[in-house]
Amino acid sequence: MKPAAYILALLTLAWATGCGRGEDDPRRRSAELFGDLPGLSETPDPPLRDELARLVDEGGTPALLGRSTVADADNAAVALMGLFKPHAIPRMLRNAREIFPTGRFRFDPARLERAIHFRHWHEDERVQARAALARPACDFPIEYTAGFAADLSCVEVVRLCVDLEAFHAAEQLFSRDDVAGAIDSLEVMFRLTAHLAAVKHPTVRLEAALVRQDALAVVRAVVEHPDINKPLISRGQLAALAAVTRDQLNTWPDDAGAWIGDRALGMHAYELVRAGLLGELLTEEEIERFEAEKILDQLPAAAMRNVNRDELYYLLAMRKVIEGCKRPFFERRSVLAEIADDLQAKRDSLEFPVVAGRILLVDLEGGHAIQAADRARVEAWALALSLAAGDEPSGLEISPLTGKKYLVEREAGVIRVWPSGDRQSGDLPVVVPDLAGVQSE
Repeated sequence: MKPAAYILALLTLAWATGCGRGEDDPRRRSAELFGDLPGLSETPDPPLRDELARLVDEGGTPALLGRSTVADADNAAVALMGLFKPHAIPRMLRNAREIFPTGRFRFDPARLERAIHFRHWHEDERVQARAALARPACDFPIEYTAGFAADLSCVEVVRLCVDLEAFHAAEQLFSRDDVAGAIDSLEVMFRLTAHLAAVKHPTVRLEAALVRQDALAVVRAVVEHPDINKPLISRGQLAALAAVTRDQLNTWPDDAGAWIGDRALGMHAYELVRAGLLGELLTEEEIERFEAEKILDQLPAAAMRNVNRDELYYLLAMRKVIEGCKRPFFERRSVLAEIADDLQAKRDSLEFPVVAGRILLVDLEGGHAIQAADRARVEAWALALSLAAGDEPSGLEISPLTGKKYLVEREAGVIRVWPSGDRQSGDLPVVVPDLAGVQSE
């Protein structure tokens, strides 16, 4: 479901305007009318009805997927979502993002002072977020019945909480040389990110990968401080960071979850098509492209004419995608390529599924690649940190992104690990001071 485009379009809109948060949002009220899939439920098409029955049995419809069995008192998400005033979140997030360094986690004196001031101003919320994580579960509520108008402010809330911990880590590290204090914040950052990544929604899952990149940038700053050749970090602290990254891997959600959520959004999208509201699904980029192709005005009628056949194609394709998630990305790519090739072969025929082929199944591989790169980065860090602390970890041999063995280089007192397993790939290696031979404190 065009994950990169939707992250940019939906989240940028939410941060800038605060839209999509409450029941008063007209887009959401309209979309919720289709949450129970009235058109699909009444279809006379036998294969499509059979597939719907299977999805009901699997709990994969928008209504069933949005149900939570976690009591509010046990749910960390409930406490986290109550930390900030909704109308203030976009402004706070813009301020935090302006402070957070681009690229490496480095601060000049003025930026560090801004980070410390921002964290002090919201210290109560930071402390309360930590307290929330003591609850036994974290289940962020997503109203799949609202389709793409669903409230995704959980992303903003977690991003704010992670930024506050990052600024706390910066203060500990760069003002006090307190490596332990920075690692304490990192543990919280990773726990928050893991909860966000577990949400079965493609946009939320892929945004979690970006949040985790920020956390890994803080890890890099900690292990290199003040100089990678003379770091303050100890062997024991490297081992603690290795344990944090391995815990992320041990609790890693199945890739399939995001695409099960994506399928539910797709089912909702077909209800909009049946109602003549295909335009509600289009990004600005798509509108411009379809206008350039001179087909924008014809798309709604073309999509509605074959909507049942189109949706069946989509659901069967997504079943293949979800089943393919049992395999690592480098093996799964063949499934994604088969779908793309079949759509291309049908492109100029009456069998072409307009909605699936032009809107819903676009750039599937890109979204899966983001998931794989996220996993590969964390695995590379876990491997490098473990080796640097004198451990020989198991199960961290092959990059899920490329299928190549992780490339490990050990020289001049540092360890380098390439997440892709290839120096020529263009990815930057993880670099950690090698303290394996240093006596543990």
